[in-house]
Amino acid sequence: MTPARDGPGVGEDPTLETVVELLDDDHVRAVLTATSGEPMSARELSDRLDISQATVYRRLDRLTDAGLLAERTRPRADGHHDTVYVASLDELTIRLRDEQLEFELDRRGEDIADRLTRLWEEF
Repeated sequence: MTPARDGPGVGEDPTLETVVELLDDDHVRAVLTATSGEPMSARELSDRLDISQATVYRRLDRLTDAGLLAERTRPRADGHHDTVYVASLDELTIRLRDEQLEFELDRRGEDIADRLTRLWEEF
């Protein structure tokens, strides 16, 4: 699979408010959970989660924009391809220190070929 689009640019993270707002949505959590095991297309997500494709696509857009989900291309045997999504969020840590909320996002590793392809596409 090759990457097609990822979220925020290299080194950019969403705000804590964005992450908390996203995770407050049942459908977002279901999409993240489902795509943490295997890449899935919007149709596969819709079928597995029993939610409309329109709802799935809205959540996919929000998650990819925040960099919590990555879009990939999966080739098919017939020569065509499917767009699939995979959770890029690995761990979220929220700490309260010195009267401030701090958070850290850890993303799943990206292999060097995927990273080079994504960087090339950004040119």
